[in-house]
Amino acid sequence: MKIAQIEMFLSTIKTGSIAEAARRHGKSRTTVSASLSALEDNLGVELLNRSGNRITPTVIGEATVNDFERIVLIARDIHTRCEQYNVGVEASIRIARDDSLPEALWRQLLRQIRTQFPQTSVSIYSAPTQELEEMVAQNLVDVAYGLLPDTHLFSRLQQTDLGQIRMMSVAHKNHPLSQLRKVNDADLERYTEIAVAYFDEESLRIVTPKAGKYIALSFYEHLRDAVLDQTGWSSLPAILIKQHLREGTLKVIKYNRAMNWQSYGEVVENEARRGTVVKWLSEQLENYLFDESD
Repeated sequence: MKIAQIEMFLSTIKTGSIAEAARRHGKSRTTVSASLSALEDNLGVELLNRSGNRITPTVIGEATVNDFERIVLIARDIHTRCEQYNVGVEASIRIARDDSLPEALWRQLLRQIRTQFPQTSVSIYSAPTQELEEMVAQNLVDVAYGLLPDTHLFSRLQQTDLGQIRMMSVAHKNHPLSQLRKVNDADLERYTEIAVAYFDEESLRIVTPKAGKYIALSFYEHLRDAVLDQTGWSSLPAILIKQHLREGTLKVIKYNRAMNWQSYGEVVENEARRGTVVKWLSEQLENYLFDESD
């Protein structure tokens, strides 16, 4: 069987006319008729009733329509996937990311990927910032996106800075730290800090807290929710809390190092991993960070 023969058969069934099917495919009536006969010969059955003014499917012809339609769809998917591969579009991509950027942004990017690269399979895994480099180094993912560490554990990894995210030390408006006109290190140590927890090769680790007491969670959204619940104070990406700051529910602690900028970027093992989808995704994230910094 040839895909072209199947397509001509389906067009003939749909239009009820070999002449109309020929017109749709830009072929002569003789060519289409010969293709249909060759398909029937190959299968050893008659697919069409050719008596009268209108072509109709036989019983077995009608029974094959759904399967033929699936074959055509699969064939088109294969052609599209191969064409994308030839121009550098990944057939599949494994992504790890932290949650320092809003979930709504990632949902939007996924919709755009599905539209722009329909044949690319995408897997996305959320992980704490501190685990991203290790995941790329162990080839668990093709690319990682998140806050870039100050010190690089794996020199062979390639990092691309896509923009800056402002980190803010904040507390609920009713938290004692929010009531102080000036906060010092001793004040921070007195109250529970909501810190970041992550796994390394040995065990569960805690990002060095400033406070003597802490509760450690894995994701910034969880840290934010704990601060909103007045469980403690924390350092959070401003992008995730801007609405709460605007409403006055959260307050920036009056501490001399309450705000700082941290680089957000892409991590891959080498340039070969930067296919068309990765480059496109990195560009979208870079544009978003640039717009957010205005």
